[in-house]
Amino acid sequence: MCMAEIRSIGMDGEKIEVRLVIDKNEYGILKNQTTDLLLLPSANDALKYMLTTGRLGNSNRIMLPKKVLSAFDITEIEKKVAASIFSIKGDYFLLIKLKESDIGIPKFEKE
Repeated sequence: MCMAEIRSIGMDGEKIEVRLVIDKNEYGILKNQTTDLLLLPSANDALKYMLTTGRLGNSNRIMLPKKVLSAFDITEIEKKVAASIFSIKGDYFLLIKLKESDIGIPKFEKE
């Protein structure tokens, strides 16, 4: 299954109601929270900017502590990652795709 998918959108004056289909992993991320949720697109065309990752000491890079990466079992990250900034009610959010899934994509190696 892919990431969350919008099934229907209903508009009633100033309010917009969105019906989503999510998988168990996404539901687990919510941890029963029903307010202050953020709905952002994560497709490649929504993440328009490429950011450089790296270790501390270099300027103009996205720095990620090893403890955070290991908490999510991320052993290595790409040198260039897709990202975008979204503004919602005066707050700004940086969405970065740290690693792209390769599940279901066969890899052929030379013997």
